Amino acid sequence: HYRMTEESLKFIEMRDKQKYPKESLFVNAAIQYFGRGIEQENLMDELEEMQDKLDRIENLLEENASKKKELIGKPDYF
Repeated sequence: HYRMTEESLKFIEMRDKQKYPKESLFVNAAIQYFGRGIEQENLMDELEEMQDKLDRIENLLEENASKKKELIGKPDYF
């Protein structure tokens, strides 16, 4: 069983009663807002991981390009 804290109950009582005449409407809106925040946070984490992978790929490509330049510049007998 979940029990609401006193702070949560006060927050619900202080709601805009014209916009949210019933407590349930306010609570549902809060849950939806909270859910969007979690989704956005997860998306940002995924984007950061993708950026890290792209940075690693870019570094590997730059390293390979540098190695090719070194090999091209050496005489054939090496």
